[in-house]
Amino acid sequence: MLSADVPVQGELFNVAIGERVSLNQLILILKKLTGSAVQPFHRPDRPGDVKDSLADISKARKLLLYNPQVKIEEGLVSTLAWFRQKTQ
Repeated sequence: MLSADVPVQGELFNVAIGERVSLNQLILILKKLTGSAVQPFHRPDRPGDVKDSLADISKARKLLLYNPQVKIEEGLVSTLAWFRQKTQ
């Protein structure tokens, strides 16, 4: 929505929360929110696996004045509510 008001044609932006969240943290949050008892299983690392990732949102902050307002758990609560409403 922000890009509609700014002349940024042809630009690419990372849109994220600007905080590091591991896959293990994401699994724990989703388990808590869904009441799931599913247990993750881990396999040995593979060549080329990404160990750590964090989207750089500095370009979106600068050009679009993007400032994330929703933390990961809050966003997942809303997303799950939307999916639950769509499947009823």
